[in-house]
Amino acid sequence: MNTFQDLKLDTGLIQFLSQHGYVRPTALQREAVPVIARGTTAVGMASSGSGKTLAYGLGLASRLETATPGLQAFILRPTDDRAAATADALLGPMKARGLTVALAQSRPATTANLVVASPSSAMAALEHSAIKLDTLKALVVDGASLMADLGTSELLETLVAQTPKDAQRVFLTSQMTQEIEDWFERHARRARQLTWIPAEAQRLDNVTVEYWTAPKELWLPVLTRLLESLTQKSGSRVTVRCRLERQAATLADQLIVRGLDAGDDQACIQITAGHETENGEGASSVSWGSPPDLDGFRTLAEKASRCVVFLSPSELGHLQQLAASLQVRLKTLKTTPEGDALRSVQGTREQLSEAAAGRDLEPYMLLLEPLFDEYTPVQLAAAATALFRESSPVQTDQPLPAWTRLYFGVGRRDGIRPSDLVGAITGEAPIGGDRIGRIEIRDTFTSVEVAASVADKVIKSLATATIRGRPANVRVFRE
Repeated sequence: MNTFQDLKLDTGLIQFLSQHGYVRPTALQREAVPVIARGTTAVGMASSGSGKTLAYGLGLASRLETATPGLQAFILRPTDDRAAATADALLGPMKARGLTVALAQSRPATTANLVVASPSSAMAALEHSAIKLDTLKALVVDGASLMADLGTSELLETLVAQTPKDAQRVFLTSQMTQEIEDWFERHARRARQLTWIPAEAQRLDNVTVEYWTAPKELWLPVLTRLLESLTQKSGSRVTVRCRLERQAATLADQLIVRGLDAGDDQACIQITAGHETENGEGASSVSWGSPPDLDGFRTLAEKASRCVVFLSPSELGHLQQLAASLQVRLKTLKTTPEGDALRSVQGTREQLSEAAAGRDLEPYMLLLEPLFDEYTPVQLAAAATALFRESSPVQTDQPLPAWTRLYFGVGRRDGIRPSDLVGAITGEAPIGGDRIGRIEIRDTFTSVEVAASVADKVIKSLATATIRGRPANVRVFRE
């Protein structure tokens, strides 16, 4: 299935895709669209950048009945902002089939065929009878792990329980934890597994891909400086890959306005749509947005003298998943020369580096998204670092606190994250987060440093506690 025509879509949808410059379906779309169009319940991993919204959008548009009034499909997203973005993205394909889309509101009652909402907005709409689920043919939960991180699991449970038992379920998650696997098993037993990323893929040896993540409106100045640098070398060529044809046309015009050679087939900078064009020998390769799948990532990176990806913060998890599958090293693109302006003490750098590499940052990225309209990621990172250092100033005239290392009988195999442990300790003891030190999560257990003065309190308070459904079994750590 190399074209959208191969997906057996109706004429209206094919025309919509063609008019909006979609070139080829992504790997997820090739697998998921026929499954969803048949009404099959399905589960799988999918993050922003994989083409997931269009995947279930095309599947639902093919399946829903234009002659049947009322709510037929319900999509749950982690927040109201993401629900609105999803509704906007689905307007085109649904309208091409004569279907209507709406966001869930407490009032008035909606008559749309497809409704998108966050769990809290969906519950409010149900409580006010603004929506009714008895006619529902399909339920999509997009972002299950993020909903769990945001504390809306109970709302999600209630909403799924009110869905008709014979309704199709499509559950997507950006991270597959044990908790999410158990949840999928309870609510979508014997579901079709979407396996668009194979368990094993041929690795790309000795390949490093640079990336720059920010809201898309901030990409162009950085790309311009990068292309100027790359094309200064005599005969150097660069291929910039866009997802859509109209994106490629617009970007080419923008680069020409800025004095860059991107006007024709003989230009130093080639702007293409899709990720199928192979790199020339010694050419640099740039992706205007995350590659959608492994094939696109491989084509982007193979034989390239230098490879750079521009992507939004929500696409970073998808890029990391692709890179891990091909065992490609990722590193951030340096956009400013090294200097003294942003120097910090080595200890702060090490702490920030450890947090960036070892923590699930998606909830915090979601928290910061509204600020990206006013500030660059560098400004926000600098502001966060300033707050961090000002709230925890270095005390040179006081001794360091004494720590006691505690053993927790839960680990990586249980889907445990640092936030789970911090939440359990501060909630049950309760003590402040400043009394918690280093956390080391292993496969079957975890060690947590706490201030020696509160160690006994933590052990007693968590004596019968569970974390992610598993007994905490807290005691003093023994080597």
